[in-house]
Amino acid sequence: MARISPSRGNRSFRRLPGQKPPRSITLIVCEGETEQVYFEAARIYYHLTTAEVVLAENTEGSAPISVVDCAEKRSRELGGYDQIYCVFDRDDHESFARARDKIQALANRQKKPLPIVEAISIPCFEVWVLLHFEKTDAAFDCCTDVIARVRRYVSNYEKANAAIAELLVANVNHAIGNAQWLADRAVVNAFNPYTSIHRVLQHFASVVGQSIL
Repeated sequence: MARISPSRGNRSFRRLPGQKPPRSITLIVCEGETEQVYFEAARIYYHLTTAEVVLAENTEGSAPISVVDCAEKRSRELGGYDQIYCVFDRDDHESFARARDKIQALANRQKKPLPIVEAISIPCFEVWVLLHFEKTDAAFDCCTDVIARVRRYVSNYEKANAAIAELLVANVNHAIGNAQWLADRAVVNAFNPYTSIHRVLQHFASVVGQSIL
């Protein structure tokens, strides 16, 4: 089970009277609605409360650096967070590398380092979606190509679809295993494709006391 940060302070304002205190509080800031819909389905799948998984509305913009800026701003909220994930794609974003560098700077700064990590996909989030169905390290030129591959398994796949997200999370353990396999091949495969989204789901599992693949 996840360790509760001693610096988090009193979080009673996040729960109703009579409810148990959150086991761990995780902030997730996403690039787009597709990722938010997926993580909401995953939160429900792992029986985590909305007090334990906070899906932040990204008010800073959809660029990777904006995701990190939003996470940094939200980290200042009363009590802080035990874990913060910044979810974004490589795609054609100019700020991809800058966003990753800023995450490292925030996590490693000497004064009040943040428990912040990246959860990225190359070229796009649909790589993670595809791994729910197959183990592949085939390179993709763009996100459109990944979506076409996904539609071999889900013919009506579309972004930000709650019903599809619910279908996906039912097979999440398969996706985690495939993503770990792909991560082990990252250097050889020049990080195309690549995803670290599985780390968020492994964190969810650890919070509820499930064994991690």
